[in-house]
Amino acid sequence: MAHFLRKCLNYFVFAGIFSLFINTLYLTFPIYMEAIYVRVLASASFSTLYAVTIGAVAALLVLGILDFLRSRILVKAGIKMDKLLGRRVLKDMLRDSSRVDTPQYNQGLADINTLRNYFAGNAIFAFFDVPWIPIYLGVIFLMHPILGLTATGGAAVILILGLLQNTLTKDDLEAINDLKGQERKFVLKSLRNAEMLKSMGMIGNTARHWNRINDQEMAAQETAGKKGQVLNAVSTSFRAFMQVLIYCVGALLVIKNEVNMGSIIAASIIMGRALAPVQQGIGAWKQTIGAKASYKRLNRLLNDSREGELITPESLRGELEVTNVALEIGDKTILQDVSFTLKPGESMGLIGHNGAGKTSLCRMLLGIWEPGAGEILFDGHEVGKLDPEALGPFVGYLPQGVELFTGTVSENIARMGTVDSKEVVRAAKMAGAHEVILRFLQGYETDIGEAGLSLSGGQRQRVGLARAMYGNPALVILDEPNSNLDEAGEIALVNALERLKAQGTTVIMITHKPSLLSSVDKILVLKQGCAPDFGNRDEVFGRALTGEIQ
Repeated sequence: MAHFLRKCLNYFVFAGIFSLFINTLYLTFPIYMEAIYVRVLASASFSTLYAVTIGAVAALLVLGILDFLRSRILVKAGIKMDKLLGRRVLKDMLRDSSRVDTPQYNQGLADINTLRNYFAGNAIFAFFDVPWIPIYLGVIFLMHPILGLTATGGAAVILILGLLQNTLTKDDLEAINDLKGQERKFVLKSLRNAEMLKSMGMIGNTARHWNRINDQEMAAQETAGKKGQVLNAVSTSFRAFMQVLIYCVGALLVIKNEVNMGSIIAASIIMGRALAPVQQGIGAWKQTIGAKASYKRLNRLLNDSREGELITPESLRGELEVTNVALEIGDKTILQDVSFTLKPGESMGLIGHNGAGKTSLCRMLLGIWEPGAGEILFDGHEVGKLDPEALGPFVGYLPQGVELFTGTVSENIARMGTVDSKEVVRAAKMAGAHEVILRFLQGYETDIGEAGLSLSGGQRQRVGLARAMYGNPALVILDEPNSNLDEAGEIALVNALERLKAQGTTVIMITHKPSLLSSVDKILVLKQGCAPDFGNRDEVFGRALTGEIQ
């Protein structure tokens, strides 16, 4: 994050320079009052009155312009921060959300929005104005040391109240932010599964679960609110008390002929201006804590990113070498000591009971998850060190649950990138989806709606298979590719597998159907996370029939 803040440094420098002139011009009114009492009233001079009034109005006009410009500069700083971070953070969010070793972080864009709004709001002005507090107090000291000591004592008390608010509410505000994140995740997950919740009568239970999270958040907000409100009330009352006190002390000094009446009013105004940044900071402490939490989360996300270390391959042939791979999720061992090799163009069936670790292994082969031990090499490169953006065109993946995106059929097959119509049609024909797509209302330009819900499960699976074959990938991984297919769809799938083999694509397929395994070269058996057998298809089937595989 520090790197991106440095790119916005010029905005903050200009905001600081403007703050220099703004805070100097805030002395206009007290100086004007002093001039009225000392110069104008004493001399009864109209020309002097007109001169100082014109000067004061001009200064206040410049103050308003500079204050507006400072606000615009900080708004532009927030916009630039958004532009610098938006795409990068989204990429890192998507990358991290697919990793098994990190908790899901899905509020990066919301955190950017929080920082942008913080820069555009009034809370940040306190940081530019706080350095002027000693200067304002110094001006009061010049009027009279006792007035200066009175104002300094008041500033110290206000500062202590601000620090006290930080100490008392910090944990509560952080808890509120965490609960908001939990609530956001729960709501998003519930919306994604709305059909299932409705069909199984789970909407009421889901609402009650959300209510429990919301109640905790409200309780934390009430606790923090009470503390903050008490301290805000105390600091506001104390500021009013300081105005009374400064007038009282000033009156005593006037009676003793040590200052004039104008000094009392000027000292009161300057003291109010000196205390304003602290009071403003106290009032905006919740926003400051929120912005700080957003900064920390974004900083952690960007620091965990390995974008600078990734390898960008120019070409890949599809050779896989897996050596002693293991995976643990929490305390549970998912895979252990799995090894196999595939040459370019070979195909492998991945079989085993539910929970054997088949899908987990495929996710590691694709670089989605990192193995806890062992090594996965793709054409000699460690998969985890390959840039996903560069690796993507060489890989096709059809997951168990096919997810499509809002857009046209051709856009989905083209992986939401620039649509190459010839390549889209070629991939659809290879997947046996071309005839199916032509029957859609607008063919390849049919808008499939939100998440492809306008298509049947089998249609989504065929479009997903075409997407996996788009761009002649070197490696294609199919996870239960026939789960939603009818008989015609299975025939098209078998033909697609033959076409992939003919063009030299390495294929890994998870399936429970022996008929689909007739076209593969090798079989890997997984059982309770281990690989008891791997080899040529006929040899593995032979050992299975004779009971040699335990």
